[in-house]
Amino acid sequence: MKKNTCRLLGIMAAMILVSGQVWAAQIRSKVEDASVSMRVKNGYDTTLTIVVASAGGSITGVVGGVDFDLTIGGGTNDTITEVAASLSALTNTAGTTSLTVNKEPSLDADSCDAELLDGTYTAAEDKWLELLWDTSAHLSLDLYFPSRTYQTGVSAYILDKVQALPTGTGNVTASIYKGGTLIAQKVIVSPVYVPSSGSAATNNYVVDAVANLSWELDMPFTGKDAVIIRAARGTTLTAGVIVATIPNQ
Repeated sequence: MKKNTCRLLGIMAAMILVSGQVWAAQIRSKVEDASVSMRVKNGYDTTLTIVVASAGGSITGVVGGVDFDLTIGGGTNDTITEVAASLSALTNTAGTTSLTVNKEPSLDADSCDAELLDGTYTAAEDKWLELLWDTSAHLSLDLYFPSRTYQTGVSAYILDKVQALPTGTGNVTASIYKGGTLIAQKVIVSPVYVPSSGSAATNNYVVDAVANLSWELDMPFTGKDAVIIRAARGTTLTAGVIVATIPNQ
């Protein structure tokens, strides 16, 4: 997987290193299993621990020195919104709630009962942890640009270009959300059929499932609202990289 990711990053680097653009822009990227589903800030003086197992089918841990075990499934804690609310409501032995949960990196209705990346996530006092998506279950590569609610000093910016190389099968749907609302979308139909010999005259075609997204945008944002950029595949997604280019102001 690491070799594949390095190869994909190399391809993407070649795609953005044109006309010296990299010297005049910020490049933000995520590879598989690195997209953030939600962020949690620890307001207690003890270590916060969240353990995800069964791709989100089990969420346990320690908050304020107290063990917790969220009920998952059957309409309970199945979505980002539900899990965020449950984590926010956890208390220590004194009944104090001191977790800050930021669900901006995802859509409210995103399913997370079988899509989160298994692991043990920890945060010291006054620090953030990030729960990640399992790309092969979530079926998308996501980039998150925070609002001023959760990151001070966010200024206006321009989204110049989005590129992605999501390895998998099915159509690629690239979407941009501002404040949770879809504002732009592009679909790449996959697979396509190409001549096996490089000439259509042979009437011998093969399936090509590779889908390279290159989306020119020049789209301005004020920084007030959170922005999510998502490149999803319709059937499977095993690896890949998503890149956003933001010109320096």
